Amino acid sequence: MIIIGAGLGGLALAHGLRERGVDVTVHERDARPGARPQGYRIQLDEPGLTALRQCLPAELFGLCLATAGAPPARVSVRNRHLEVLADRATGRTADPTAGFEAAGVGPRAFDRPTLRRIMLLGLGDRVHHGAQLASYRHEDDGRVTACFADGRTATGDLIVGADGVNSTVRRLLLPAARVEDAGLRLVYGRIPLDGRARAALPGWAFESIFTVVTDGPGKAHLGLGPVEFATRPDLAGRARTPALDLPPAHDYLACMVGAPADHPAMPAPADLRTLPPAALRELALRLLGDGWHEDVHRLLARWDTASLFPLRISTSAPVPPWEPGPVTLIGDAIHAMSPVLAMGANTAVRDAAELSRALADATGPGPGLARAVGVYESRMRDYAFPIVADSRRTGQQRVGQR
Repeated sequence: MIIIGAGLGGLALAHGLRERGVDVTVHERDARPGARPQGYRIQLDEPGLTALRQCLPAELFGLCLATAGAPPARVSVRNRHLEVLADRATGRTADPTAGFEAAGVGPRAFDRPTLRRIMLLGLGDRVHHGAQLASYRHEDDGRVTACFADGRTATGDLIVGADGVNSTVRRLLLPAARVEDAGLRLVYGRIPLDGRARAALPGWAFESIFTVVTDGPGKAHLGLGPVEFATRPDLAGRARTPALDLPPAHDYLACMVGAPADHPAMPAPADLRTLPPAALRELALRLLGDGWHEDVHRLLARWDTASLFPLRISTSAPVPPWEPGPVTLIGDAIHAMSPVLAMGANTAVRDAAELSRALADATGPGPGLARAVGVYESRMRDYAFPIVADSRRTGQQRVGQR
């Protein structure tokens, strides 16, 4: 099997297939892990945690949990004066027909780079970096060949596009599928919590797994999510037998300032992408303007300027059923969604578990493989696109998403 993309969904799928004895290679366009900013904090609720446990070897799943934080399992929404507008328990119940077993843990906050490094462990030379997919072709024997920009090729029974919002696989497989601009822009970064920093910050920022402070739809908003490691990653890795090599990482608050794309202070997308971190900080402060509670200004005063980067939020349109075959899609490559419900990573990892299970008994190219892919694609459309729609509705109500 050939997986295009070494994000969370692609790596979970690689492990899930290998656990079932399937030979798999992963091809990632980036030259190395961490070559470009992709975010800091990842939240996994029960569907994602259960799917991750189904995909990963037990040792790696244990290491993931050992390094995850467990903030209070609530999502809070406040206005700019910090008055509570909404406060609810988070977490979705797994679909009882899906065969998911309860993971036995509540929602967790992960450091995305640490989670990816853990998921790369055990895959070794099965992950190839610097491999930008250019095209694929169907072979006479029913297999499919991936053709990369540098001239390399790889042939297998199945190609899985796990290559994100700008998926090349999706463009080739489903050229009519649409990924739309959600009309939101974010400046994303971290507030370090080393030393006495945590004690100096307002307590309400740590009372929920995620907090949104909003000035109302169509205006600016602030998002905060604590990432406090149960065990520092390098120490957790060294405590394993045999020891596993993970770099150190330190606690932080993921902090983002967002606004609609048509906000008067928001630059055009091409200009936003070129802004250096200091200019992004100035932009975020302009977006918020005056009249916000002093706690918000205390938080932003501790924002790590060097950590800042811009994000454009996208969302996918529902895709009618297509004929299953030796090419398929998982994660943002097929169902990109805005982050307001924190379900993007959960759904991508669930895709990996669903596809791994569907492929377990399908060996070799032909009708059996196509049937297995079709089973996965049907299930995926049934659970993923309603979440995309829920994310859109919530984003429209809460932060002015299109």
